[in-house]
This record gives sequence, structure tokens and C-alpha cells, in this order.
Amino acid sequence: MNSKFSYIESISSQELASEWDGLATERHRQIYAGLDITFTHVMAPLVESLVGQNLDATLIDIGSGTGELTGRLAMRFKRVVCIEPSARSLEVAKSILSTFSNVFFINSDFEDCGGQFFHDADEKNIFLAAMMLSADPQLDKFAQTLSRAARRGDEFVATIPHPCFWPRYWGYEKESWFSYKKELMIKAPFKISLSGSELKTTHIHRPIETYISTFSKYGFQLLNMSEPIPNQKIQSLYPQKWDFPRFLAFKWVKG
Repeated sequence: MNSKFSYIESISSQELASEWDGLATERHRQIYAGLDITFTHVMAPLVESLVGQNLDATLIDIGSGTGELTGRLAMRFKRVVCIEPSARSLEVAKSILSTFSNVFFINSDFEDCGGQFFHDADEKNIFLAAMMLSADPQLDKFAQTLSRAARRGDEFVATIPHPCFWPRYWGYEKESWFSYKKELMIKAPFKISLSGSELKTTHIHRPIETYISTFSKYGFQLLNMSEPIPNQKIQSLYPQKWDFPRFLAFKWVKG
């Protein structure tokens, strides 16, 4: 029987953006219709708690997608800059965030957007990469770009599929090509607990130590690492109970 997962050697940023162009409308529908339990009840509240609120700061939302999370965060900051390589995702985001006068948009990979988002001399930046690092094949380049953009005291929050448990949850842990210790690009149909899709996206598996060592190399100190598990009430909304964490969150500060 053919596996629904495929290991790929490489993928371009244009191909990655095209994948999310194709999924943008469906992704917005899933969230808007309340089908993404994890977004609404687990990850969005977690990100809100990690980024906090600072009305004198700018939030740099890297890989902002279709903007639903941005909308939950926009009033917590003086200014929000959405950086998103998928043009179609950005179109959706601009539509649903049109009531916010403090939200700005850049259609670009983070590594290629130049200095368009750099802050004023006395302004703090909070950088956010929600479920984005696992879709970026150039982690070292990303961290280097972030290090150049961030100043001492700036914070960086990131969420990813949990490298230890996501392969088991999605079912590719037993594939012959899988190895926890290796960086692997995996293409598979996009799905959430209450909705599937034939559209495929690519994500990158990396061991946890890769994330920690890479950002440490570029001057970021790890403040917090979270492994969210829904409470019993939220668990009851899922068709299948969480037996282990499915996601992982980090919070760093630039030293």
C-alpha cells in the first residue's frame, strides 16, 4: 500500500508559498467555522500568553498566514507587521484585518524582506513565528536574519509541531526514511482533527536540540518551553484524546 507521506530532498520557497496559496481559502474556512479546535482553544491562547501585551511595542508576525491569529493579537501592540510569502494567504489576511489601522503587510519570505520592518530607536519588537519554523527549510538563515533584526531585550516566540510526538500522531514515525535525529522534509495531505484535505503541504522535521542550539548560536536565550495539553473540557471536543503533546512552544530573548 502506498504511503500518504513522502520524503523529499528539497523544496524552493516559491513551491512552499504555492502550497499555502492553494490552502489559504480552506484554511480560513476551517478556522472561521470553528473546525480547528487546536487553534481556537490551545495554540492561540498559548501564543497570547507568551507574547503578552505591550502597547509601546511592535509585533512582527512572521508567516502570518490568513491572519486569524494576528487579529487576536493586534490590539495588544502599537503596531503589527505581517510578513507572509503566500500572496493568497495575505489577501485573505488583508480582508479580515481591514478594520485594524495598526496592521501592515509584507508579501515576502522573512529572510528576503530587508529592513522594511525594523523598529524605531526606542521601540521594542516582539517577533512571532507561529507554526512557521517547521515550514522553513533554512532555519540557520532564518535565525541569522532574526539576530540582525532583533536588539538586546527583544523577544521571539515560536510554535512548532512537537518533534518527539508529531511523527507518531501523524503516522510517519515507522516510515523507513524517518529518523528523529535527522532534518527531514515531509510532504503530506493537510489535516486537522475535524477536517481533512487532499491538498498537500511540506513540513520540516528537526530534533528539538536543533532549534535550541541554532538560536543560541545567534544570541538568543531560551526563557520558556511549553508542551500544551488541553484540559478535560477541551479534550471532549476532539474525536480522539491527546495521549501526548502535539505541539511545542518556545520563548527566547535576544541577549
